[in-house]
Amino acid sequence: MLTTGEHSGFTRIALGLQQGTDWKVGRTEGGYVLELARRDIALDMSIAFRRIRRDRIQNLAYTQEAGRLIITSDCACHIRPVQTGTQVVAIDIVDGAAPPAQEANNRLMTAQVPPTETASPSAEPIGAPAPVAVADGVLPPMFSGKLRRRYDRHVALPNMADQPPKQEEPTAPARGDPGTTDPFAEAKERQRIAEIEAELLKQLARAGSQGMVKPNPDYGGLDGEVAQPGADMPPSNHPGENVGAITGVDRAAPNPAEKLTETATACLDPRHFDFLISEPEAKPHEMIGTARQALLREFDTPNSQAAAALARSYLYLGFGAEARQVVDDFMPDALEAPLYRALAAGLDDMPEKAGPALVGHVGCPGQASFWAMLTGPVPATLSDDTSRDIAATASDLPLHLRRLVVPRVAQSLLARNHVELAASLRDTLSRADGDHGSGYQMLQAALAEDGDHAAGGEGFRSQASNGAAEDLLEGVLESNQAEVPEALVELVRLANEQGRPLAPDRIDLVESIIFEHRDRPLAYTLMVAIAPAYARDGNFDKAFERLTAANAHTPGANPASINEARDTVSLILAKNASDEVFLRTLFDPAFNDLHTQVSDEPAFALASRLLSLGFPEQALQRSDGLPPEDAYRLMRVRALMALGRYERALASLAGLQGPESDALRGELLARLGEHDRAHTMSRVAGDEDAARRAAWASGNTEAIRESGTETEAGFSEAVQAENAPVAPAEPSLAGTEELLQNIRQRRSAIETLLQEKSSATGALSPSQNDPEIQPGA
Repeated sequence: MLTTGEHSGFTRIALGLQQGTDWKVGRTEGGYVLELARRDIALDMSIAFRRIRRDRIQNLAYTQEAGRLIITSDCACHIRPVQTGTQVVAIDIVDGAAPPAQEANNRLMTAQVPPTETASPSAEPIGAPAPVAVADGVLPPMFSGKLRRRYDRHVALPNMADQPPKQEEPTAPARGDPGTTDPFAEAKERQRIAEIEAELLKQLARAGSQGMVKPNPDYGGLDGEVAQPGADMPPSNHPGENVGAITGVDRAAPNPAEKLTETATACLDPRHFDFLISEPEAKPHEMIGTARQALLREFDTPNSQAAAALARSYLYLGFGAEARQVVDDFMPDALEAPLYRALAAGLDDMPEKAGPALVGHVGCPGQASFWAMLTGPVPATLSDDTSRDIAATASDLPLHLRRLVVPRVAQSLLARNHVELAASLRDTLSRADGDHGSGYQMLQAALAEDGDHAAGGEGFRSQASNGAAEDLLEGVLESNQAEVPEALVELVRLANEQGRPLAPDRIDLVESIIFEHRDRPLAYTLMVAIAPAYARDGNFDKAFERLTAANAHTPGANPASINEARDTVSLILAKNASDEVFLRTLFDPAFNDLHTQVSDEPAFALASRLLSLGFPEQALQRSDGLPPEDAYRLMRVRALMALGRYERALASLAGLQGPESDALRGELLARLGEHDRAHTMSRVAGDEDAARRAAWASGNTEAIRESGTETEAGFSEAVQAENAPVAPAEPSLAGTEELLQNIRQRRSAIETLLQEKSSATGALSPSQNDPEIQPGA
């Protein structure tokens, strides 16, 4: 078993052997080589790079016949062998130069091992190769033994200013030499044949010792070819299964326990995606041209292997529509066709055309999770292994594919709150030189808004983070790229969230894009987004017109966003519009059903504004559907009071508590003539003015004494029956003077009260009405 691990300062390769063996390790051209003395040791290389990066080690390849593990490495590192017991061998690739001296008798470090040809990993092709006369080294491989050595590798795309170093022109095969549709197919075929031969010899030896050798016809293909698995079936780890050497002894032996793995059986083999991270030496036009030449054979019969190679070339270059056309025209029923269609849909950002090939593959090992996220939803949770696979895939992609698809995957991750993983994918682009395009800028803006420091954020969502995001979006607007409409949508959204008006030129730009993309979802999205901006500008007619137009095409717009925008516009109308504009807009026949379309908060705001403007009947109508919350009920009580429906209003207060509801009860009781109860309720509510009015209206001396003014209390005392002036029983001068004094006191209390009341109401006092009383008298 071969396992790997990433550590601080070194990468470890560990071999767990069932039986001990001698071994030696040393440096060779292009890296290191570990040579085992035994030749019967088989190593599974499928998970070699699952837990390590490709910075210290670019490739691992094992040749069982030679017992050699080739370690391709070009880093500034040195090798450090470690042995634990007799069955565990560990090789560390350590950063930095080797120690100045090594022990001369250290058997683990031997002399230089002669250079050896790096063997290609044992990977099964998706389609069976066929001999076709095509130049070697011009098509992208399904699996490349030379993985990328640095993150900023450029691919020679047309019209690119930065061209890679000039490569030697591929030579055409000699006359009569068998060609191949893939430059890597010949080496892969040799590797496959070597594995088959080794397996065949082993099986024949066993069968010969037991006296039974029998071919297995179930694995025979047309013309003697071996049937190969397709995209929906991982390739066999046992290449020699076309020969069955199962004997009676084997049948009698117990079956070994099936090995359990974390990978679901529905997952595609990760090697099916390896051509997307390959490193072809040919230029793009050569790749396409050579593959097209090999597409049709004699009698215009299409070659399915050449069609698959052409589709892979298009996919590698990022041409999804072209790859899908090749699949549909020349290989619609091929086993790999569903996978290629899904990859093409992901490249072109058309998930609706992806089909089921990658459905449920998020969580599969290798590159499957990354490509599945381009065509399907992102889960709310991701395992650590899946996150590492996604980040590794993004790093392994060539730069032109990274610029095309990584921002979209990162945006999907960010929308599901996988912020750290999205930032990690962003870093696969930011560490490479050059302009990464508007998609990268859009991703930076989203991360900046979330507070990412590397994108210009403050570390958290804030006004400064929003400002950094807006600066990046403004740069996208000036780029005149395909992402301009999306950037404009984001700028309008940020302005709406902050309650800021849009500049007139931005509104004009939105309207021009709405016209340009009319009858498309983007136009309806912008209609919804621009409506609050029109409302803040005071143009409510235009705002509701845009919402009405978007609502008429709900298949192209999000109904939830339309409702949210309508609520925002209605709140702005209720709070900011002038009385004239508010009433004209609200009573426009086109908006008669507005109160049934908005949510509770804007409906309450509209009804409250109507009530304050003296339209209680309309306020009640607008608030009909409001839930029985306290604020809404109190507003309806005031509307009923304004309409003179006091008893119904009093009944509507049932169950409500608090100073406001008590004050309304007191006022309603006073209007119903129950002044004593009104006085008591107003005092409970703390409304002293209402309590004084109710006390005075009740005529209750005690109530007036409690809540009335001194004048009112004095008048109340003066006019009491027991305090009325009474003439003396027997006429006398003293009795008469006392009677006159009592009369003067009562008259003074009445005059003082009348003067106080007239001052409060602005009316003339009796003294001012008396013509005999002159000013200054």
